[in-house]
Amino acid sequence: MAFLHLLFQVFVSVMSLFLLYALWKVVVSFWISPNRVYRRIRRSGLGGPPPSFPLGNIDEIKRDKRSSSPGYSGISHDIHSSVFPYFSRWTKSYSKGDVFIYWLGTEPFLYVADPEFLRTMSAGVLGKSWGKPSVFKQDRKPMFGNGLVMTEGDEWVRHRHVISPAFSPPNLKAMASLMGESTTKMLDKWSKLVSSGMPEINVESDISHAAGEIIAKTSFGISFECGLKVFDKLTEMQVTLFQSNRYVGVPYNKLMCPIQSLKAKIK
Repeated sequence: MAFLHLLFQVFVSVMSLFLLYALWKVVVSFWISPNRVYRRIRRSGLGGPPPSFPLGNIDEIKRDKRSSSPGYSGISHDIHSSVFPYFSRWTKSYSKGDVFIYWLGTEPFLYVADPEFLRTMSAGVLGKSWGKPSVFKQDRKPMFGNGLVMTEGDEWVRHRHVISPAFSPPNLKAMASLMGESTTKMLDKWSKLVSSGMPEINVESDISHAAGEIIAKTSFGISFECGLKVFDKLTEMQVTLFQSNRYVGVPYNKLMCPIQSLKAKIK
């Protein structure tokens, strides 16, 4: 009996140590580590919206999206303010509005809208050494895999060399007629809709379908109808991956949104 009691005490002690370790890891990941990074960034002179860890600026982004008018508000060429109201507001709120840091969860991201700044940075840093956020590599892997978009360094160079012949001038010239055919068909459709008095045209959907048709014909040599199922699946996966209720950048976010994460893998 004494042995069982001792065994139980050992088990409780081990579990307590494990829970304390897990709690410490969460505290470090959610608050301590990102706050250290935030202070270093501030000391370097880069400003930006103050984050609220562990969500960073995600709540602020969602709030700006909700407050921006979803309906038609007249013709405007200021697409940036309509699509990214938070970026538009932040660029006006900080002295160095063209360059600032914002946070997705505990991950800092550099916003650059200053060509001269980008040119200066690129002059002293090799393009393949910039690095791509690991948070996006993991989050977008179901859609992009280990292709050109996600690879870097020597692996990126290898992928780039593989696809380069497909975009040579002779090949692009041969594809031009197919591109023109699909584009003309889309414009003819719009002309008929306008002539019939249609008040609205779903430009995004039609351009996506035209692009899909061009890719199906030029890259795979198949008709758009044959490739439609593939593009529909990719669209579903894209919607799942980019849903606004997913906390990209927040540690252990896959545990916070298990259904969306599972859907992305299944698709």
